[in-house]
Amino acid sequence: MESADDKPVLTDIPKTEVAKFTESFEVFNKIINNLQRQYLSLEKEYAVQEQRLEEINFRLRQTIESDRAATSFLNAILTSLTSGVIAIDRRGIVSHFNPAAEKITGLSATNALGRHYGEIFASGGFRPSALATVMSGHESDGEEKTFIGAEGREIPLSVSTSLLLNDDGSCYGAVEIFFDLTKIKKLENEISRVKTLAALGEMAATVAHEVRNPLGGIGGFASLLRRELEGDEAKCRLVDKIITGVNTLNMTVTALLDYTRKEQLNMREMSLPDLIEDSVEYDRADAREGAANIQFEIDVPDHDLKIKCDPHLMRQVLLNLLRNSREAMNGQGRIIIRAYPVGQEEHCAIPSPAVRIEVQDSGEGIAPDIQDKIFRPFFSTRRQGSGLGLASAWKTIQAHGGDITVSSAVGQGAVFRITLPGER
Repeated sequence: MESADDKPVLTDIPKTEVAKFTESFEVFNKIINNLQRQYLSLEKEYAVQEQRLEEINFRLRQTIESDRAATSFLNAILTSLTSGVIAIDRRGIVSHFNPAAEKITGLSATNALGRHYGEIFASGGFRPSALATVMSGHESDGEEKTFIGAEGREIPLSVSTSLLLNDDGSCYGAVEIFFDLTKIKKLENEISRVKTLAALGEMAATVAHEVRNPLGGIGGFASLLRRELEGDEAKCRLVDKIITGVNTLNMTVTALLDYTRKEQLNMREMSLPDLIEDSVEYDRADAREGAANIQFEIDVPDHDLKIKCDPHLMRQVLLNLLRNSREAMNGQGRIIIRAYPVGQEEHCAIPSPAVRIEVQDSGEGIAPDIQDKIFRPFFSTRRQGSGLGLASAWKTIQAHGGDITVSSAVGQGAVFRITLPGER
């Protein structure tokens, strides 16, 4: 067994081994010190990079917030625009469809987004369009076209298209902007009517002087001639035709003068149901036997409905409409007169509050190609009509600050709608 005295001691280790160990220890210390310095350097670099990363993240968050604000701002602009805006990519896929585009086209953004432009507007004939612009590279500006909306309604539009370009000039899509020209077309028609009225006003004075005076002479001499021909029935009938013709011409000249004369309104507040009932009674008395087979129906849910108008002129308007309805039904049928407040949701051209009167008949209807002409002076579908009844009605309603329109289909009757400012 080995005794304690037999264990090696440090003095027994060769000096060369000690030197090697010392040298190795020093190398190890140098490595450790070098690693420590590298660790401290890395630690400092990490702190610098971490600070830079925080700064980059901060700027990135600012950019994201700025982009989000810009996107929100642009979306708010697109939402509030009254013009329709449609954007597509290079493949023709719809990426933007604002509320105005929904309102004008009658299509929902939910059904439009993500679909091909040509698929959505296959039946509407949307040319020129964003799709044509993407395919051809040619932009359009303010070109007029007609869009076929719901129920086949034709909507006149002004359309402009533009290419969407990247910073390098390459195309990534197109945008189409369009707005409804219906109100503008209506204003153009009204301006045309006003010009016609002005021209008629200038002509009326000449007609009154150059036509009425000779007519009076012709009528007077014809009456004297008839007295001289008493007993000769054949010749008297010829003279009677002259007198009838003179009276007809005189009535036409009088109607023309009345039409071109500026309306002098005697405005007062009146119950709308009372006005309608009085007009119906007047029409029945005027028509006599001609209204015997006609059913009148008055539908006024709000019996306290009031308007401010000239009762005499407004009654004359209703009488003109009732007379037209009777003649369109050949003396038999049904006439419905309605009156009701117009709500904001109806997008009425008359400022709120407004009221509406409808005169609906079951007559022969009005052909679509003449519906925009019936309010013109001297336009009539009847052989003996003067063509001033509806023109006078339009003039009176305009003087009251209102509007009158018609909707009809051949064989399905007609509905005349009068919209007037209500009592505030």
